[in-house]
Amino acid sequence: MPKTRDFGAWGLILRSGKSFLLYPSRPKLSLMILSRLLTVLGRGALSIFLLRFFFAPQVVVAQPNGAELFANNCASCHKIHEDLVGPALKGVEQRRDQAWLLKWIRNSQAVIASGDPYAVKLYEKWNKSAMTAFDWSDEEIIAVLAYIKEEGAKAPVAAASPADGGGAGSDGNGGGGSGEFTSLTLWVVLFAAGIIILLLSLLQRQYRLLYEERLATGRIPQSELRQFGWTLRPKPLHLVGGGLTLILVSGVGWGVDMASNIGIQQGYQPTQPIAFSHELHAGAHEIACTYCHTGAERGKSATIPSVNVCMNCHNQIKKESPEIKKILTAYETNTPIEWVRIHNLPDFGYFNHYQHYKVAGIQCQKCHGPIEKMAEVYQHSQLTMGWCINCHRETKVNLDNGYYQQVHGNSEAFKQAVADKGLTIANLGGLDCAKCHY
Repeated sequence: MPKTRDFGAWGLILRSGKSFLLYPSRPKLSLMILSRLLTVLGRGALSIFLLRFFFAPQVVVAQPNGAELFANNCASCHKIHEDLVGPALKGVEQRRDQAWLLKWIRNSQAVIASGDPYAVKLYEKWNKSAMTAFDWSDEEIIAVLAYIKEEGAKAPVAAASPADGGGAGSDGNGGGGSGEFTSLTLWVVLFAAGIIILLLSLLQRQYRLLYEERLATGRIPQSELRQFGWTLRPKPLHLVGGGLTLILVSGVGWGVDMASNIGIQQGYQPTQPIAFSHELHAGAHEIACTYCHTGAERGKSATIPSVNVCMNCHNQIKKESPEIKKILTAYETNTPIEWVRIHNLPDFGYFNHYQHYKVAGIQCQKCHGPIEKMAEVYQHSQLTMGWCINCHRETKVNLDNGYYQQVHGNSEAFKQAVADKGLTIANLGGLDCAKCHY
């Protein structure tokens, strides 16, 4: 039998082929080689399957969060202990059984159309206000009902009165936006003045030592010493030069101040076409931000609510108000409300609301300030690159979030940071240029 080179598994295949083609009288040898080959392939496939099963990232399936679902979808019309647009929900699980509630929450209009007496009575009692249909699973609806039951068992909490002074400049971060750079200018001027004073002090000291030495030795007559001292005294030209230098340094500081403020709109508070109060809606009525700004849970932009979102409540509430009449006119004429944008990042900077709000769990107030206390919204934070980087350096990662476990869970650096309880966004590449600029 001719010799063949050993090429591992491929060598087995070649040898088995030659056995069948060239040596048909030796089938047992061919079958033995094929059996060995199949055994090797089978063990390899089993190893790959086991590695994939035990070491693949485990996908964490999040359980429905009843509190979050209620805040984002129900709180704009319902409260637990008191009526709002709709009835108070305390004890709802006692008034109707779970099967009825499942059908009602998914499509209340279908239940009313079926002639259900309780549904019809409820609909007429609340001015025939149509409840939004929710395409939720049974688990999600049950989670919301469990949250209502849990909150209903608690004593009602008195609503806190909105804090005063929510306008621009009410705190250190919401003023005109140039306080930090004004202090920078002041420090530059003080530094320059200190250098000038230091040089003059050294010059005076050297002159005094020279004067005392020459006076003691008598090497220079008294009259010449006086003349020498006069040449070292400040002259009007020197004073003018020093003043011009101080003005120049101040001008440079002022230029740095102005250049550093380009594009920074901290404290910006434009007049909006409709006097919408976040203090009333998000503060007093506790309407979740994502009820209107739905995009924060889904994508890059938080989005501005369309007119029909406003009409969900205001087709019944305060229809006689002059500001609400503007909304009704926009709705009837199919004209969008031209809101003035306040928070406007440069086009070369990428920011994703979903990544921050939904994944990281960052609250709106972290960037937008006490929005629930603002009668008129203004830009609270600087929103500069340095401001964002500092946040990435200081903000601890929510380690209970399944996203980070799935994406970074097998990293040794991640495991060590988890053990140290000190994992920040910077540890996950949050300072890379390509995170925001690409």
